[in-house]
Amino acid sequence: MAYVFGDSWDCYAAVADAALGYWDSVTPSTATLVAGRFSGSQAINTTNAAFVSVKSSGVNDAVHHVSVAYRQTSALTGTTLGMYLQLTDNITNQCCIVFRSDGVVLLTSATPGGTVLATYAGAVSAANTWTQFEFEVVIHNTAGSFKARKNGSTTDDHSTTGINTRPGANAYANKLTLAFNGAINAIQFDDLLWRSDAASVPWVGDIRAYTRMPAGDATAVFSRSTGATNFSCVDETLQNGLTDYVFSANVNDADFYTIAATATTPASVVAVTTRGFLAKSDAGAKSAAVQLKSGGVTVTSTSTALSTSFGWLWRTDVLDPGTSAAWTNGAVNSVQIGPKVTA
Repeated sequence: MAYVFGDSWDCYAAVADAALGYWDSVTPSTATLVAGRFSGSQAINTTNAAFVSVKSSGVNDAVHHVSVAYRQTSALTGTTLGMYLQLTDNITNQCCIVFRSDGVVLLTSATPGGTVLATYAGAVSAANTWTQFEFEVVIHNTAGSFKARKNGSTTDDHSTTGINTRPGANAYANKLTLAFNGAINAIQFDDLLWRSDAASVPWVGDIRAYTRMPAGDATAVFSRSTGATNFSCVDETLQNGLTDYVFSANVNDADFYTIAATATTPASVVAVTTRGFLAKSDAGAKSAAVQLKSGGVTVTSTSTALSTSFGWLWRTDVLDPGTSAAWTNGAVNSVQIGPKVTA
């Protein structure tokens, strides 16, 4: 797999938090965070066309899978172009997956209002109901295609082939924009996953993001702002800044925490993303990373210079570093995660 990126919006205290080192940019407008698709999760809710989130992959891939759960709380009527997922080669907009207010999903050329390349009628069949979609888009000027499966289907619910999904010069995309074209009252979305490859991307079906927080100290080296344990200073699902935290100025200091197990066992694990919300507290230079330990193997995110403002450090592992094989739920339950001072 050439590139994997996902978000469940579960860790944010405000929509703008997504732009603090995770998404490249976010224009939150009037978007809010509401209860998500599953108990304890969060989703984005908006009625405003000004909401925009942008993520660049840095990988020039032709085949893209985008999974997202969608809910429209208002009646399925009209032809307003609402939420859209736009694929771009960083210069030219290639195509857009567009959710229309009557439940139709369109594939359009370049922009939401561009030439309609494919029409998926009846994609959303009920208002105020979550529907999970997995879309496949192949970027090509003559052999482009658009396929869709919903709610875990193992066969295509829609397929259009032989279309021009490449209005520009490049037969690839490396940027995803999640945004709104027109106001619909109201649209919600959750559990986003974007995967790309030069040749093929496997279908994974209905996905769910499980947000797992520290549940115990495995190695407690950092100092803590309060309490008797380090993990209890960083176990909040929503980032809380300086309310409680762990800290260290010593290079190579690292904490490791066990994590809470999932309440249910998923059929498979697509990827594991380790995230931390970090900042420095003085004028000197300081760098840090987040780590994941599986079995006897520890992997680390890119060492990053910290700001005095909090931001996200993160890494995604498609395979279990301890085995170099696909993750099992048991292996995920056994990992340890934590921060490290790198410079």
